[in-house]
Amino acid sequence: MRTPSIKSVTDLRATLEGFASRHAASRVSAGASPHRLLDGFGRMQQVTESNDHGQFAAADRDLHQSIIELAGVPGLKDAWQAVFGEQDAFRIQTIRDCWPDLSVLFESHRPLVDAIAAGQPDQAEDAAIAHLDAVWYRLADATDDQPLPRDPLSRACAYLAFHFHHAVHLPQLAEEIAGCSSGHLARRFREEIGLGFSDYLIELRLQKAVQLLQRSNRTIQHVASQVGYTDPSRFATHFRRRFGKTPSAFREKYSDSRLIRPVGTASS
Repeated sequence: MRTPSIKSVTDLRATLEGFASRHAASRVSAGASPHRLLDGFGRMQQVTESNDHGQFAAADRDLHQSIIELAGVPGLKDAWQAVFGEQDAFRIQTIRDCWPDLSVLFESHRPLVDAIAAGQPDQAEDAAIAHLDAVWYRLADATDDQPLPRDPLSRACAYLAFHFHHAVHLPQLAEEIAGCSSGHLARRFREEIGLGFSDYLIELRLQKAVQLLQRSNRTIQHVASQVGYTDPSRFATHFRRRFGKTPSAFREKYSDSRLIRPVGTASS
């Protein structure tokens, strides 16, 4: 049963994992190996393909625990295990009930793993918190339990974290997801994130494109499609305007360097 106490435990877990992800990325930047994290991500991919929810739940726990251990902060693992244990039965049940397609849940971990493996503390912390926020939103979306997410902007941002590659329109997002007027939501984007809704969505897509360009050999057209652009030329225009280079030139220069930090996320 979804109760306020479970939401509070989830928020505490997000705080601990955000802290751990920052320290894990800092250690990788200083030379620590992320091999266990990457191995865990590979195992998660394997069980995703088999669509075995029980094995996925175990792989999910191992992956998050590897982040805690990579952080190397004394006392952190004990605190995390206590919080995770409080949530575990609920977590396993909701994986079974709310994720018929495990590939979506698997992919939601990728920005977090990428940020830690690239040694980017700020982005890793943001990705850890955004991941758990988005998972909580998915639970509410699947169960029609609308009070679960936090305020309208947080709900909108959590939804976009999973759906940025689809066509998303502000009026629909405001009415069906955020539960407010489009004018109110647009104002919240501008005041709290510093970008209008359209610019925020473009930024999400371009940041994902940066990851794909740096970590894959996919064609530019395929990358454009993966992040929600039906027109590759429009993608190239937006990309060059944001980063000062064409996607091809960016890949050639930055394929082995740090990702550019994304814009801020909604506050709690």
